[in-house]
Amino acid sequence: MDIVVIGAGISGLASAHSLLKRFPSANLQVLEASGHCGGIISTLYEDGCIVEEGPDSFLSTKPWAVQLCNDLNLGGQIIQTNESNRKALVASSGEILPLPEGFFLLAPTKIWPFIDSKVLSLSGKLSAACEIFREKNVRVREETIKQFVTRRFGQELFDRIAQPMVGGIYTGDPDKLSAQATLPQFVEMERKYGSVIKGLMRERGKLTADSGARYSAFVSLRNGMQELVDSLVRSIGSERIITNCPVSRLEKSGSTWSVQTAEGKTIRADSVVLAVPAPALAKLLSGIDDELSTELKTVEYSSCAVLNLLFDESDITKPINGFGFVVPEIERKSLLACSFSSNKFVGRVPAGKVLMRAFMGGALHPDVFELSDGDLVRQTLTDLNAYLGITTYPQRVWIKRWGKSMPQYHIGHVDLVERIKSRFANLDGLVWAGSALQGVGIPDCVRSGIEAAQAVSASTLVYS
Repeated sequence: MDIVVIGAGISGLASAHSLLKRFPSANLQVLEASGHCGGIISTLYEDGCIVEEGPDSFLSTKPWAVQLCNDLNLGGQIIQTNESNRKALVASSGEILPLPEGFFLLAPTKIWPFIDSKVLSLSGKLSAACEIFREKNVRVREETIKQFVTRRFGQELFDRIAQPMVGGIYTGDPDKLSAQATLPQFVEMERKYGSVIKGLMRERGKLTADSGARYSAFVSLRNGMQELVDSLVRSIGSERIITNCPVSRLEKSGSTWSVQTAEGKTIRADSVVLAVPAPALAKLLSGIDDELSTELKTVEYSSCAVLNLLFDESDITKPINGFGFVVPEIERKSLLACSFSSNKFVGRVPAGKVLMRAFMGGALHPDVFELSDGDLVRQTLTDLNAYLGITTYPQRVWIKRWGKSMPQYHIGHVDLVERIKSRFANLDGLVWAGSALQGVGIPDCVRSGIEAAQAVSASTLVYS
């Protein structure tokens, strides 16, 4: 059996790994356009630091990534976040304030900590608390995150908490992002209980960590996320993975597919897994299914820059009692968020050092992504000085730009996914995987890759 996986991001690698478990004798090849496996997962090891240029952790409450680690004998390398300072912080008028205990992304579950919080004004708290009495809007089928949050909780909670929290996850514009596609659990709570707060209180024990800052559920690997990628490459076999090999064209040839590379090589395959971003997917499917290609072109992406900055502890003049902070758009800063890597995981830096990860750009600040390295650093340090009193230039700066890397699930995305699934069902031997349509986190990408392998297995049984 001949199988080609196009794309060596985490979804493509997970799919290839799963396929080889099902078909150990298959002639499988993974084709990657860039020179790097793992997509946006990238870890550097410099100056005694573990520097994450991409995601630094994943959710253990979504089981697929943990299961994959165990399958790769990495279970013993999984580490939890530091038990101290497990706090989510938000910037507010020159201060960094903790979110109320028990707050889950959009709503409180504990009354007194919410009342005692300084993040919202009294009127903002009253407006949010009244959510429990508001009737559900049965006439609205789909709303943006902004529409949903302001309708249920008021403008201030949206501005001060929901917008920066969602921005930190999707680097997106909540005035365009679909609540149903990005926050389905909250939409379902309104439908089921008539109130998000009621739903949170009823289901508090079942909530997953992506509903809020429950940092005990975030885990990483002892030597960084690159361990997962490297283990997958070893499991698949580096001889099966061809980097710097963009695919230029797909064609159906009888019952098989012809995969043509940019260098003119043609590879025959019984099944092809397309684990690439939506724009690349649209290009490959042009001429095969033009309507599907057009649908995929509508998926937009945002860009961001990640700056890792190394300081001496003495350079930080204000306490950093938390894992990081998000910055509301109404603060009028360039910074989207800042994570304190040396607080979040033990052993990431030498003693006496502090490592921070600053995030810039996103859908609301596309111009920032185009700045020079020097200007990126200057704007980052200006904002960090405002909130942390940092006046010293960092000892080291690592800058990574991720262009068009985060899919944006805008209004209409749920229906779009169903249409795309329906059309893919008619393309025998072609399967898609990745974050373009359903789920941007590492566990969701792993799940997507595994499901693609299952789909290949199912089609093999049907058509063999």
